[in-house]
Amino acid sequence: MIRALGRFARDPRGSVTVEMVILFPILFMVFLMAFELGILNVRQMALARATDIVVRDVRLGTGGTPDFAAFRSRICEVATIINDCENVIRIEMQSLPPESWATMTAPPKCIDHAETIDASLDYSHGVENELMFVRVCALFEPIFPGTGLGRKLPKNAEGEYALIVTSAFVNEPAI
Repeated sequence: MIRALGRFARDPRGSVTVEMVILFPILFMVFLMAFELGILNVRQMALARATDIVVRDVRLGTGGTPDFAAFRSRICEVATIINDCENVIRIEMQSLPPESWATMTAPPKCIDHAETIDASLDYSHGVENELMFVRVCALFEPIFPGTGLGRKLPKNAEGEYALIVTSAFVNEPAI
């Protein structure tokens, strides 16, 4: 019996299998985290780009002064990669005094699926030469919620993480 165990220990066959069994879960976890991070970055980039394009249109007055629904649907029109966009984003637009160098200090408001809130109450156009801040919050479920990055992301009660985009502009005077 001891000789059989000695021969088994010296036999090189199967040694790669042991290494694979030990390292594969670690490498697979790194792959899943990289995939989750890639999707998160693409969503963040799409939301930021869409917000910048729509804010630019509002700032220059090329699209008129959109109401809340038009502003949200324009963001969703530009950010085509975001699924069910109109139901996952919430927009805040408010004026702040430029002389105080204040920003939106309250925590970002995101969609609350449990309550029905009129999100357009956080949306005001402002007047000419007024400094406006826009904040867009979008909620997403992690692709792999139980592994790596998906498990570590701060989430709400429904298990969704928030991506927040902030922008500022000054309302141009009418000509």
